[in-house]
Amino acid sequence: MNEKFFDLAREKQDRMINGAIEVFARNGYKHASTDEMVKTVGISKGLWFHYFGSKEGIYVFVYDYCVKYMLLELSTVVDEDEKDYFEVIRQISLVKTKVAKNYPYLTIFLEEAVHESEQEVVAKTAESRKIYDERIAAYLKMTEIGNITDKVRRERIKKLLDYTISSIIREKNEEKADPDAAFREIKAYIELVKAMTLNLPSGS
Repeated sequence: MNEKFFDLAREKQDRMINGAIEVFARNGYKHASTDEMVKTVGISKGLWFHYFGSKEGIYVFVYDYCVKYMLLELSTVVDEDEKDYFEVIRQISLVKTKVAKNYPYLTIFLEEAVHESEQEVVAKTAESRKIYDERIAAYLKMTEIGNITDKVRRERIKKLLDYTISSIIREKNEEKADPDAAFREIKAYIELVKAMTLNLPSGS
């Protein structure tokens, strides 16, 4: 990419980044249209390619940008010494909704990117993907879910919350709801699942 992109006013940078994130999040790489980005942002197509060279260049830049932005926010909120799984998930969810205040589709884009099938962009974002996955895994590695020791049940509890949190973020995003409202709802579900889990027999 052209480093002069960073000489643009911050507001203009964010408009372009947000436009690309939204279009890629909604359509995936293959079906994402730079014409739609131009329409969404109100910036000429020539300017897009002046700074990023190609659609692939745009994707690689915004993916790396989203990972760096998310990891920075996580580092300021998530307690690496916390062992309660539900508390760590609450903290991660707080970050996911917090970043939506500046970049509404950032979390959704990173989730959709996991399923990206275009091998060229997957390969060119591989390092950032690895860094992001390893950081999230590190936050959760030593956490405990109450007295649940059964691995299958633990994984089901994790998937249940993952699906719920993702669905709430997407639903509230489509409603253009306040990100704080999304976090309050996510927190309520985390507390509900935690309360149900803690009532299970030890070792279940």
